Amino acid sequence: MENVKKLEKELKDVIEKEKEALNEAYDDLVIKLQKERDRLQKDLRKEYKQAKKYVKKNPEVSLGTALAGGLIAGVIIAKILNR
Repeated sequence: MENVKKLEKELKDVIEKEKEALNEAYDDLVIKLQKERDRLQKDLRKEYKQAKKYVKKNPEVSLGTALAGGLIAGVIIAKILNR
């Protein structure tokens, strides 16, 4: 009976250590993901500002690009819906 209790205590200790290690790994991963999210948001804002400046400087090119993109998207959607 004493062996069983000793084994039970050892198992509980091991499980507790693993639980702590998993919690630490999870916390580290959350921090890394938050940093990556912040970096991506910063990059996206930068790209948006650059695109906005480009559109203001070149409205005709931007309109043509949007028109071509819309036509391509329309053709693709039409082909998908006609199957």
